[in-house]
Amino acid sequence: MMRKGLSCPWIMVLVVVVIPLCAAVPVFAGEEAAELIESEGTGAIVQNDMALARDNAINDALRKAVEQAVGMFISSQTIVENFTVIEDNIYSRSQGYIRNYSIASEKSEETLYHVKVKASVKVGTIQNDLSALGLLMSRKGMPRLMVLMTERTSAGEGAAFQWDPTAPSVAEEVIQSDFLKDGFTFVDRTSLAKLQKVEGADISNDTARRFGDQVDAELVIAGSATAKSAGNVAGTAMKSYQATVTGRAIRTDNGVVIASATDAASSVHIEDAAGTADAIRKASEKLAANLKAQIIAKWQGEVASVTMVSMTVRGIKSYPDFVQFKSVLKSDVRGVKEIYQRSMKTGEAKIDVEVQGSAQSLADTLAVQRFDGFTVDITNVTENHIELNLIK
Repeated sequence: MMRKGLSCPWIMVLVVVVIPLCAAVPVFAGEEAAELIESEGTGAIVQNDMALARDNAINDALRKAVEQAVGMFISSQTIVENFTVIEDNIYSRSQGYIRNYSIASEKSEETLYHVKVKASVKVGTIQNDLSALGLLMSRKGMPRLMVLMTERTSAGEGAAFQWDPTAPSVAEEVIQSDFLKDGFTFVDRTSLAKLQKVEGADISNDTARRFGDQVDAELVIAGSATAKSAGNVAGTAMKSYQATVTGRAIRTDNGVVIASATDAASSVHIEDAAGTADAIRKASEKLAANLKAQIIAKWQGEVASVTMVSMTVRGIKSYPDFVQFKSVLKSDVRGVKEIYQRSMKTGEAKIDVEVQGSAQSLADTLAVQRFDGFTVDITNVTENHIELNLIK
C-alpha cells in the first residue's frame, strides 16, 4: 500500500532504481539528495478507531525516519543540547522532509497499531536547514573565514590577475554572500587592509595560511576567476562571455585543503564590463555552493566522529613524567580513544590523539586535569593542534 507516494507499478520500479543511486551520491549534493530509510512507528488504538491509530503510527514512523536522517549530520550530544531548536524547526515539520514512502508492514496488537515504512527522506534539505540553524558552526567553534580570489576580465589576454585587500572582486563578494546566508562568519573586511596585494593567478597555500593567520581566520578560500568574450551572438550586437572560477578551502593551522572545485558559466551582454562580471558572478555562485557543501560535509564528519588532534608536549624533564602524562591522558581524560607517539627528542615530544570532540574541548579538560608531580600549561590551541608544557 502506498500513501503520499507513487502508485503506478512502472513508477515503483523507477523508485527502486533511483533511490539507491541517490543514496550513493554525497549527501551535500543539494536539496535533491535523498536517502531510503526504514523506520517503525506506533499509534494508540482509542475506542477501536483503527484508521486514526494507523495514521498516527505512520506519522510516528516518518518522524523517526527524519530523526535518523538528522543523526547522520550531527552527534547525539548536539541533538540533546539543542533539542528544542531541532524540535521546533525540524521534527515538527517531518512530513516536509519526506519525498515519498511505502508501507513495508503493519499490524494491530492489543492497544497499539504498528507500522513499518520505507521512506525517501530529503537529507539534502535537512542538511541545509541544520546548517541554517547554526548548529554545525557552533559545534566547530564558529570558525572565521576569509576569501582570496584573484580576478582577470577581458581587458586582454595579457592582463594580470590581481587580489587587492581594499577592493573585493566580484567572485569574493558572491562567495562571501552565499556563505553568510548559511551562518558562516568572516573576518572583518577592514582587517585585510594590512595585507599586501597579490599579483598573479596562483595564490599558494602558504600565502593563504600566512594571510589567514594575520587576520585570525581559521579557513581561507583561495582561488582565481577569469572571463573573456566568446564573440558576438549571431546576427546581433550582443556578445557572449565565458567565465571560469576555481577555488579551494585551506585550513590555516595545518595547511590541509578540505575542499576544492572549478566551475564555469556564460553570459550574454552588450557591454564587456557588465558581461564578464555577470559570467563571473554566475560561475562564482556555482563554486560557492560546491565548496560550501564540501566544507559542511567535512565538518559534519568531524563533529560526529573521532577527531585526530596533533599535540606538541614540551618541558619533559624525565621520561617517567611523559609516560604518566600519556597514561592519564588515555585513561582519565574523557573522550580520548587512542594515542600515537610520533617523535621524541630532549624535552619535547609530538603525539597524535584520537578524541571524541575538538582540540579546544581536549585542551580545556587538560587545563584542569590533576597530574602527580607536575601541571600542564596550555600555550597554544588551534582547530587541530595543541601545544603545552609540563611544569614540575
